[in-house]
Amino acid sequence: MNFLKRISKEFTGLKTIVLSLVLLNLISIASLYSSLHQQGQFVGGDFFSKQLTWIAFSWIVFIIFNFINYRLYYNLSFIIYTLSIILIGAVYFTGHEAMGAQRWLSIGGFSFQPSELSKLAIIIVMARFFSHPPANNFLKDFFLPFSFVGLSAFIIFSQPDLGTAIMVILIAFAIGLFSKVNKKYFVWVLIAVLIAAPFSWTFLKSYQKKRLTAFVNPNIDPLGSGYTIIQSKIAIGSGQVFGKGFLAGTQNQFNFLPERHTDFIFTVIAEEWGFLGSLFLLFIYWLIIKKIFDRLKKIRDPFAYYLTVGIGIYFFLHVFINIGMTLGIFPVVGLPLLFVSYGGSHLISSFILLGIFFNISRNYK
Repeated sequence: MNFLKRISKEFTGLKTIVLSLVLLNLISIASLYSSLHQQGQFVGGDFFSKQLTWIAFSWIVFIIFNFINYRLYYNLSFIIYTLSIILIGAVYFTGHEAMGAQRWLSIGGFSFQPSELSKLAIIIVMARFFSHPPANNFLKDFFLPFSFVGLSAFIIFSQPDLGTAIMVILIAFAIGLFSKVNKKYFVWVLIAVLIAAPFSWTFLKSYQKKRLTAFVNPNIDPLGSGYTIIQSKIAIGSGQVFGKGFLAGTQNQFNFLPERHTDFIFTVIAEEWGFLGSLFLLFIYWLIIKKIFDRLKKIRDPFAYYLTVGIGIYFFLHVFINIGMTLGIFPVVGLPLLFVSYGGSHLISSFILLGIFFNISRNYK
């Protein structure tokens, strides 16, 4: 009983985030039901039971990490990073393939994507590196930390998982911009990347090239690589202001939307609940992200500061890129809509990060 009271007391100070998470869980279940109920896939299959299991397990993980002192991650940062490398490397030997990529490990009948944990590892490692005063040396301040990032991104990209590889780099780069490291290093590297970008075309898989060309002009291949984004735009636009209502979205219910229960679940929400419903969803995400960045004003420990920065960036980039992807303003790179898309990997990773953030918040009220 005392344990439950302690949990309630700990969460009261950040009840906005807790309430937001509950709402996102409910939105997730409702949207998954809408996208999968047509042929009895949601209840008749194992989607419902698996998603409920992931949600319940994520809340347990959230509570556990809330009580683990965040300073422990500083001491274990390189061990956590090494473990993440081992796990994403294990995919090559024991992983299974789905949707043209070998990214998943199976544990007890559940599929798990180890590359999601690599994002956590990168946030922790970057927070450790940048928590120290800069040495005003390119090799120590920039090259060394980003060599860790590059190794993770390379392994993930080769699976192939372009979206997660890009996300790992963006998260690390954004944390670096918040640091005291000389910003000219980032400018030089950014210029070098822009120059080298055209030459990277030869390293992309054929389906990745098709996605990029479809991003520029979906009508080049309207029934192939451009089909998903065309249908996504139609669904979002047809929702208009108030939406068509629950289970009434034609693009969704008549199976015009591929991957509508995973990466493109926002289209289901936008079609059924319209602009106002989409705005409400964005408002929930905004509340979470705002609470995270507001805490920075009170944090005095550099390691905790950069951990919090990384956590806030993690949530912002996922939401921004996923929704931008469904709107056609970003290429389709295979990123889930956090807390809403079907799947447990991103759910557990996100709850772990929030558990870490809650622990930091308890130390800097």
